[in-house]
Amino acid sequence: MSFLNALKQCPQANASDLWHHVVYRLYCAILPRYRPQDPKQSWVRAGGDALEMTLEQWYSPILNPHGIKIKMLIGAAEKKKALADMGIQATVGAAKLDMTLHLDAGQNQRVIFGGVHVKASLAERVSDDIPASRAMMAAGYFSPLWTLDVKSFPPPRGDLINRGEFGSLMTPSEKRRYVEEHGEFHACYTANSRSIPSIAATPSGRRIYAINLSIQPDQFAQDVIAWADTVRQPLLLG
Repeated sequence: MSFLNALKQCPQANASDLWHHVVYRLYCAILPRYRPQDPKQSWVRAGGDALEMTLEQWYSPILNPHGIKIKMLIGAAEKKKALADMGIQATVGAAKLDMTLHLDAGQNQRVIFGGVHVKASLAERVSDDIPASRAMMAAGYFSPLWTLDVKSFPPPRGDLINRGEFGSLMTPSEKRRYVEEHGEFHACYTANSRSIPSIAATPSGRRIYAINLSIQPDQFAQDVIAWADTVRQPLLLG
């Protein structure tokens, strides 16, 4: 709720900065007043769940008119069921999936056409999502990576500026290579305004897109809608 409020109150701000320098730091300051727990460790789980909730609430009003549902998967059982519904559970085993994208088929039925791999920071072992993404793409499902690309360094080593982890076009990081060279995801969407997006052509044909959450539909929403249309057409004909 705090992040959603910040996004609405500060539409011109860098969404990644709001998460990293406002919500996260206030969480770390406030939590010890109520719970004897390392706030940074607590944030790993709470922050991950909160970001997925944010995406569901932020994008639902944009996607719902197109008959598209974006849903956070809560708990291992929901994650396993989604993988099973896509027919790839045996291939990826317990590999994680954060959110599904599906069409409503009536009578409480859904047609999953993709899933979103969500990362606040690319330091959160994005490589763990690659096996599931590969299996999804091989089976014809949309498999994007959505990130805030949070990364800054405190003094004296750094200046606290949240530049992210993609590096530059001339000196790409391994995280950039996951997308542009290896094509491990259909696309990556970063809501850090300092992330450097891809140029038009990449070795894999996959790109990193910079998105502004205050301007909708952003590239992520546009691509989800387009992918859903390719899935919906055979359903209407069939």
